[in-house]
Order: sequence, then structure tokens, then C-alpha cells
Amino acid sequence: MPVEQTHTRPQKAGIMRRVVHFIVYRPGEAFLLLRMAAWVALLSFLIKLMPLPRVLSLIAGTTRDRKPRKTGMTQQRLAQLVDALLGIDVLCFTPTCWKRAPVLHRYLALYGIKTRIVFGVRKEKETLLAGHAWLEADGRPLLEASPPQYTATYSFPA
Repeated sequence: MPVEQTHTRPQKAGIMRRVVHFIVYRPGEAFLLLRMAAWVALLSFLIKLMPLPRVLSLIAGTTRDRKPRKTGMTQQRLAQLVDALLGIDVLCFTPTCWKRAPVLHRYLALYGIKTRIVFGVRKEKETLLAGHAWLEADGRPLLEASPPQYTATYSFPA
């Protein structure tokens, strides 16, 4: 047992050092990550109480009509922050696409980027269905490693 503890403490200390470094040297992104965390938690709570379309309408926000802000925040960086948040895999912060898509949709909209959330399914084996949620802009998948090979079943906004 003591061997495991010696490996865990330096690992936890390293994580804490990186968190403090991130907060000190990137306070704007740290605050953004905190806001994203609140939306993930709210989404995870509301989905248990309300139908999906209602939850998405509350989470999504509206796209700003002006040009994207010039803050240095790129679509890719927003996706990295959401993925890092969901990647901690603790409590409601799990790496699931149905959480990633609405939160990323919201923050892209705040930066003036209009997207649509798409939910789709595909047959994995004879009786198994797999689902996925992703974002589209101008009819094309956005911020996906590879084009989703799913049949769209629902999109928001319609």
C-alpha cells in the first residue's frame, strides 16, 4: 500500500501545480473554464428533469450578430477547453459528446459562430445502436476528428 501512495502524491501535486499555473498565467481561460463547468453541471441536472429540446433551448444561447470577437480565442481552443473539462471524468464531467456539443455550441455562439447540434445513430452490430452528437456549421461537421458516419435523427436548432 505505501508504494501506491508515494506514486499518487507526486501525481496529485503535479496536477495541482499545473492547475495553479493555468489560473495564474491564463486567468481569462480559467474563468471561461469555470463558466463552462457551470453549464455542464446545469445541463447534466436539467436533462434529468426536462425533455432534450427544452434543455438545449436553455443552454444554447443565441449567436451574436456581430463579427467574431478578436480575443485570440479560436474554435479549436474552445473545443480543447471543453474537452479538457469533460476529460477530468469526475462527477458530471465525463467525456460524452451529448454534453460537449451543447456547451461548445453555446460558446461558439458567444463568439459569433453559428452552429447546429446534430444527434445521430448508426448500427454497430446486428442489434446494437450507437449514438453521437456533433456540431455542424454550413452543413459540415465542425471540430470533429473525422466526419461522423451516423444517420442524423435530431438537430438543434431545427
